[in-house]
Amino acid sequence: MLLQFSVNNHKSIKDTIEFSLLKESQDKGNSFKIRQYELLKSAIVYGANASGKSNFLKSLAFMGRIVLNKDKVIQSTDLLAHIPFRLNTETEDSSSTFEVVFFIDDIKYRYGFELDKTTVYSEWLYADEKGKEAKLFYRDIEEEDYVNSNRFKEGYNFFDKNNSNIRISKNQLFIWKCDQNDGEISKSILNWFNHVNFIDGIDHDGYIEYTMEQMENHEFKCEMINLIKTADIGIEDILLEKKEVPSNIVEELPFPKELKEKILKEGGLKEISLDTYHKKFDKNNNEIGNVVFNLEKEESIGTRKFFKMTAPILNTLKEGKILIIDELDASLHPMLTKSLIEMFHNEELNTKNAQLIFATHDTNLLTPSLFRRDQIWLTEKDKYGATNIYSLAQFKDVRAKENFEKNYIQGKYGAIPYLGKFEF
Repeated sequence: MLLQFSVNNHKSIKDTIEFSLLKESQDKGNSFKIRQYELLKSAIVYGANASGKSNFLKSLAFMGRIVLNKDKVIQSTDLLAHIPFRLNTETEDSSSTFEVVFFIDDIKYRYGFELDKTTVYSEWLYADEKGKEAKLFYRDIEEEDYVNSNRFKEGYNFFDKNNSNIRISKNQLFIWKCDQNDGEISKSILNWFNHVNFIDGIDHDGYIEYTMEQMENHEFKCEMINLIKTADIGIEDILLEKKEVPSNIVEELPFPKELKEKILKEGGLKEISLDTYHKKFDKNNNEIGNVVFNLEKEESIGTRKFFKMTAPILNTLKEGKILIIDELDASLHPMLTKSLIEMFHNEELNTKNAQLIFATHDTNLLTPSLFRRDQIWLTEKDKYGATNIYSLAQFKDVRAKENFEKNYIQGKYGAIPYLGKFEF
């Protein structure tokens, strides 16, 4: 479970911004307890276009990309991913910092690092089991390193205690090195980042492969179909069909000869089609069978998006993961968006305390019946192009039951576009 995330000097984020899923108001509902902490089940992010909503949401996914070494940084000359704030001479060549506070079972961890494209300048890990934070390791390019010999034994083998130095390449994360040697704590931390799912609500083709993989599990497919039926979009069933592509067609593909030989040697190519089944009726409206539609060619954008989202949504709820969605409402009816949010708020469905963080422009969702004040976050840019983020709970004069939507549109909370007048 996520408690807090902070980042600076990343894309449109210049100075450090902090986001928290810790309960901050006395509003009721949409929260759960872990130890003495009360965490929120969801958070909604509003803001004008280009205010930095997407950059903020993607920054946590970006941190996960680095921690999980998605870019395969292996050699000392390999470059790290780094996207600094480019609108200021002070930051365009400076390092970026990421830190996340989270729970694995009942242990609260705080992990972070500072880096640019060539160097990890600092990295740290703290653990809190019973209310007191213990330093597991700390490295800094300008200070002495430290590894806790009792609490973080998996990393102590790489620590030169005579020189107070962790033996590691400057472009490597220490958490990688410990994981490669089967470190129990480091492995659990990497696994936590694997439990953060990110969905781009505009480019929803990015997770179709995962959805199709899950359809091969009969039980999971049935749950997907049930969820799709609740959306009232007319789909009764979905069939995933795989067909072998004839070898002569593979031979004609404009690929290098070596690649085509490799494809044929490994079993060839498969053509995958997704078909939806809709009820068919006679002239007296009696049901007489089904009509088959091709999902990609004959269904609406909203239907295709909803289908592709079902697998990561169900997976997040079933396994207690964290789901981040940029532009959740894009191509979806407001009532359908509301229904998806309520699934995370429903204690009977969300039994493992999965968390949802998403950005939207749909102000219909801005209601006290759906969100607490501390669940509503807003982004805006200053005149220098830097993103800031804050929650309604940080306003002293915002009441728990006021009309959030009306006040937001009127500009009482900020984070709206100020439109000029256009004339020919």
